[in-house]
Amino acid sequence: MRFSESIVIKALPEAAFAYLADPASAPVIDPAVLSYEPDSLPMRAGTTNTIRVRMYGFTATMVSRTIEWDEGRRMVLESVRPARPVRGIATHVFEPHPEGTRYTWSMEITPTGFGGRVFGRLMTIVMRRNARKQQTRFKRVMETGSPI
Repeated sequence: MRFSESIVIKALPEAAFAYLADPASAPVIDPAVLSYEPDSLPMRAGTTNTIRVRMYGFTATMVSRTIEWDEGRRMVLESVRPARPVRGIATHVFEPHPEGTRYTWSMEITPTGFGGRVFGRLMTIVMRRNARKQQTRFKRVMETGSPI
């Protein structure tokens, strides 16, 4: 199960990448994020990230691993925990565009356990919706300095 969403942001690719790569920006772009803590800064391939979120009234802790890091251009993260019923790989690409940067967020969700197919479909819908909202906030912050 996959999706891909793109948006054009009036900023240089390096600036957009740097903002998204900053753990402090996570709660600004996604209000559900309570904390985003990488085990190394600056982030790079191999960095493990602990993310606490609050969704639908529940708090959850997730762990991801950075599997690819091409400064200013591309970052790829894979979910580590929870490992069931699905795992995800998120790819963030920053490409030059005549108006600034084309930012593309792609996600691949793979069932890994009982209920994974059903949960994966639901997760794909939720994450695609979330990606669109986050991209809109990201664009607004980069272009105006305010997420609202």
